[in-house]
Amino acid sequence: MNASTTIGTGLEARGIHAWFGSKHVLSDITLDFAAGTVTSLIGPSGCGKSTYLRCLNRIHEEIEGAKTSGEVLLEGKNIYDKKMDVVDVRRRIGMVFQKPNPFPSMSILDNVVAGLRLQGVSKKSILLDTAENCLRKAALWDEVKDKLDQLGTSLSGGQQQRL
Repeated sequence: MNASTTIGTGLEARGIHAWFGSKHVLSDITLDFAAGTVTSLIGPSGCGKSTYLRCLNRIHEEIEGAKTSGEVLLEGKNIYDKKMDVVDVRRRIGMVFQKPNPFPSMSILDNVVAGLRLQGVSKKSILLDTAENCLRKAALWDEVKDKLDQLGTSLSGGQQQRL
């Protein structure tokens, strides 16, 4: 099976442009991501890889003064359409950042269970059990179990990365 037969269920980026204020940083980038495949973006520091990825899940627009144009099609639907639910887009197009970036206004616990809460899970026992399980897998539980209510940003850089 070649990539073109699976594109319809993947992600398609068409004519992506991005700006920071008046600085045009990405120009007319088109790239298909076939479903079930891995794609690597390789280039020197500052060439726009992270900016491009932020455009693919609508995080770029959260930066003050930043804007994007073009289309990003997820299963044939433009994620930039005004009818699209941004939270759903970000739920389906995840991103793992190079540098640690816990949600700055959220506790350690809330950082871990944010995805569950977005899915509507609110039962405290489920949230706590899941948080403990995840923090144990990240070798962080013993270090934070007594301070789950503290901000995620209060942790060291290495701890934030594991968080």
